[in-house]
Formats: sequence, C-alpha cells, structure tokens
Amino acid sequence: MSVSAVIMMNGGGCVSHEFYITPEEYKRAQQNGIDAANLERRIHLLGWKKERAMNTPLREKLDRGEWAKIAEQNGIKYDTFMSRVNVYGWDEERAATQPLQDRKAAALKGTEKNRVYDPAHVELAAKNGIAYHTFVRRIKRGWDSERAATEPVMTASTAGRKGKEKTIELYGDWNRFSFK
Repeated sequence: MSVSAVIMMNGGGCVSHEFYITPEEYKRAQQNGIDAANLERRIHLLGWKKERAMNTPLREKLDRGEWAKIAEQNGIKYDTFMSRVNVYGWDEERAATQPLQDRKAAALKGTEKNRVYDPAHVELAAKNGIAYHTFVRRIKRGWDSERAATEPVMTASTAGRKGKEKTIELYGDWNRFSFK
C-alpha cells in the first residue's frame, strides 16, 4: 500500500505513523537479527505491523546446492528440482533422484486418470459391432455398461417391427380402417 493510499484512507489528513520507522525500532530489530532492508520490506511492502516485523526472526535459507548438483547430473533441471521440493513437498533426495516422466507416459497417466468408461466394456462393445458413440449414448440414457456393450444395435426393419407392435398394443390395429 502506498503512502498516498494511506493518506486517502485517513481522509486526506495526517499520514499514518505505522509506516515511519524510528531509529529505536531499527536498533530493536537489529538486536533481533533483522536488518534494516528486511524491516523496511516487511513494513512498507508486505504491510506487516511493526511489532511482527521487528520480532519475527528471518527464515534460515536452506543450502540445497549439493542436491541441485545431483539433480543436474540426473538430467533434472534446477527449476523442476525446486518445484518438486517447494510446490509438491518432496524431500530433496527424491526430488533430485526420481527420473522425469517422458511425455508419452505422462499423457497416458493423464488419460487413465480421466477415463470415464471401463476399457474392457469399450473393447467388448467394439467386438460386438457397437460403435463407441452408440455405447456412450446408451450409458448416458441409463443403460448399465454390460448391457450397453452386448445388446446388438437394431436394424431399421427390427425397429419398425417393434414400433408397429407397440402402436398396436397401445391403440389397436390401425390398419383395420383401411379400405383396400
């Protein structure tokens, strides 16, 4: 937050004293192991309260140089090594030694993870002459996977015959009114 923003927030009047660091506060922070640049960064840029900025110790910087060298020897780039440690929470040894996954393996893993239909049923449907699209449509219409993969597709004549039977069942023989 800029100083002008603080002035505007305070109604344009006096500037907040939270951003002014006194010489005594610099000394107190120095006694706690916090240098002036870090104190200013914490208060001015990060917006920390003065007490927190002066009393919170600096984090120790971990030296991962040896593990980074091992990672480079194993064909793992530094950024990948650091992502594995910082983002994914891997320990340094695993991050430096576990080989990279090739693109095909990664793509296959992603495909398997996102797979919706059992590959065995898809294969069974193909063996029974049922197109993938038909199999999927049957599943979406509430059929179970086994039935969708095994029940043969109706021919046009079979569909017509079943339609005629259902019509006669519901409305009677509608051909009886024809005068041939």
